[in-house]
Amino acid sequence: MKSMLTVRGLHKHFGELEVVKGVDLDVAQGEVVVIIGPSGSGKSTFIRCLNSLEEPSAGSVVVEGGDSVRADDRNAMARLREDIGMVFQDYTLFPHMTVMANMILAPVKVKKQSKAEAQANALALLDRVGLRHKADGYPSELSGGQQQRVAIVRALAMKPRLLLFDEPTSALDPETVGEVLNVMKGLAAEGMTMIVVTHEMGFAREVADRVVFFDGGKIVEMGPPAQIFSAPEHPRTRQFLQSVLH
Repeated sequence: MKSMLTVRGLHKHFGELEVVKGVDLDVAQGEVVVIIGPSGSGKSTFIRCLNSLEEPSAGSVVVEGGDSVRADDRNAMARLREDIGMVFQDYTLFPHMTVMANMILAPVKVKKQSKAEAQANALALLDRVGLRHKADGYPSELSGGQQQRVAIVRALAMKPRLLLFDEPTSALDPETVGEVLNVMKGLAAEGMTMIVVTHEMGFAREVADRVVFFDGGKIVEMGPPAQIFSAPEHPRTRQFLQSVLH
């Protein structure tokens, strides 16, 4: 299967604290990789390094067979953001702008789309998540689940090759978690390449092609969901899953 992402030797330091400790990861085109692990294990910092929201201290990132992007090449790392979309736990919608304005800002400014083209694409994307009628509304008028669905399609408006999710349901009320996970399941079914950091173990079981268990800044174990959840090989993986599943 064609490779979409290759990460080699990724490190991240905050001062003397090393949070990500030399991680290697390959993600195939169309693959859904779900990263699980305890809080503070470095998993969110790791995916933030993939599109340079956090500047890696060392290592390289390659997207879809492109040039190797070294952690110290800031311009090249910044260009990765055009290929890698990101959805955060706190939506990050601009509160003073309408849903439509939020949707078209990056396509117009970064992709140089015309306003008309960006608006047409935004309406089509909002249709997909049942929120076309909210195009002229403001984020404060939307529920948390609705805001997160807008955040997802806003990322899709940039036509990314890879989509990253950093605990996208952790800030939501339990009633609205399902509507966001359903959108993510739909993207997976359509073949979107995704890396998802989440505490939603049911989603990981159902949707992931591969589950990665992160702890202490490293990948401790990875494999298909059936293997990770039913027969984990590493004692730390077993300990973690026992604590979260029971």
